[in-house]
Amino acid sequence: MRLGKFLHYWPIVPLLIVVLVAREWAETSQPEIVKEDTIDMRETRADYYLEEFTTRRFNANGSLEYRITGRTLAHYPGENVSEITEPKVSLYRPGIEWHMESDRGDFTEDPEVFTLHGNVVVRRSADSESEVLIQTSDLQVLNDANEVQTDQRIDIVAETWHLSAEGLQSAIDEGKLVLQSNVVGHFESPSQPTLDQSLGN
Repeated sequence: MRLGKFLHYWPIVPLLIVVLVAREWAETSQPEIVKEDTIDMRETRADYYLEEFTTRRFNANGSLEYRITGRTLAHYPGENVSEITEPKVSLYRPGIEWHMESDRGDFTEDPEVFTLHGNVVVRRSADSESEVLIQTSDLQVLNDANEVQTDQRIDIVAETWHLSAEGLQSAIDEGKLVLQSNVVGHFESPSQPTLDQSLGN
């Protein structure tokens, strides 16, 4: 009797097997959905833009600490960075000033860091020394850390000497230049007055 019932349903058994196999294949062959990282386009857009701008910072005593000017400034909130074209940065400390300019630059806050890129020219003047001209391709100014630095090739020109080197570090308020490596220098003796000049003739 049981065998008869089995034989009665036998024609649909292959169909059931096909259905089960197809279901198993469909469940295992579903493509895995990988969630990709998305970019918030709002963070890649400038939230404000300035032209021909000037910004200043004063210290607790009311003395000017630095001044920044530039042709354009675009601020990006995602990284809290300002991109500047043709920046000019002037740093003021007692007895010493730094005046810098370049093709472009970045400015970040907390900590305050100015990064200058392309044809960087620095003029450093101190009360007790003649002006020094520094040229390089990139330069960082760490205002909160009181430091100027670069690991690029630099050329330094003063009234009676010329130095080239790889890398520079200096405290902003001291102005002492620390050269990192491959230093080559050329020095000239100051002009000595002739006898006629010393006698006033």
